[in-house]
Amino acid sequence: MMFRNSLRLLCANFDKVWKLLVYHILSIGACFGLLCIFYDYFISAGGVAFDDSGLSSMFESGTLYGSIIASGLTAVADFVILFFREIFSNVAIGVYFIIISFVLLPLLLNIGKFVMCEMMYGYMSSCQKQSFTGTYLKTLKSSLIYSLLKTFYSMPFNVLIVLSMWSLTRVDNEIFDYIMPFAFVIVPAIFMAFKETFTAGWAPAKVVYNQNIFKSFMIGMRAVLRRGARVFSTAFVIFLLAIVLSMVLGLYAIIIILPLISPLIHIFEMVMFFSSQGMRFYVDSDTILTPKKLEEVDKIEDAKYIL
Repeated sequence: MMFRNSLRLLCANFDKVWKLLVYHILSIGACFGLLCIFYDYFISAGGVAFDDSGLSSMFESGTLYGSIIASGLTAVADFVILFFREIFSNVAIGVYFIIISFVLLPLLLNIGKFVMCEMMYGYMSSCQKQSFTGTYLKTLKSSLIYSLLKTFYSMPFNVLIVLSMWSLTRVDNEIFDYIMPFAFVIVPAIFMAFKETFTAGWAPAKVVYNQNIFKSFMIGMRAVLRRGARVFSTAFVIFLLAIVLSMVLGLYAIIIILPLISPLIHIFEMVMFFSSQGMRFYVDSDTILTPKKLEEVDKIEDAKYIL
């Protein structure tokens, strides 16, 4: 139900998808511009890693079955490891790359997520349309604090996801080569859904109740835990579909899938929060959904948390 309602809201608010996409392009472009200060250094490191990892040989084959997929995924993992080894031959430049790529960029993207949630709150609560720029400026103080804490809070989860993918490429077994494509889809999807379960309620709670960032986190976690299994399973399905389609479509996923997955996740979080709190909301301009009231989904001992 949450997945279906999220899709309905995505279709009803597709203008927001384009706005968020433009913001993502500008954010990525800004970070890319900062990295271009050491353009020659990064290109050189990438070239060395590309050759040494054997990734270039993967493009010589037109088929992707069994061991070929396993070899390709292993080559990608080797490329990443070799690239970081090369750029950290100069520690200062390596640290600069980490800050721009894994701190500044997620920070900017999380601000966009907060703005998206704010706009969805206006639509879901009163079918109101808001401008992206106006909402961005209006919520910048709150979104900046949220985004900064969310970026650092998510780092352990991101490390866990990367380690799970890297560990799969380290398994050296002919039989596992045929299992690896499936494992490479399912395992990351599980960890991504696990991360989503522990972060999904944070931005919606901050947007809806406008409490301080720490109280908003607690409110969001309580909302998620009311429907924990459903939140995890829905997030798992979304990430599973995203990974499968990305592997099938390859580079085309950048154009087709990524612009849709990000707003879909943000909308899913708002749907989850509204549903968990028993709040009525618009799914389109003609339909208002009425979830179960909060006291109907809470346990008796949790009644003290009703807001």
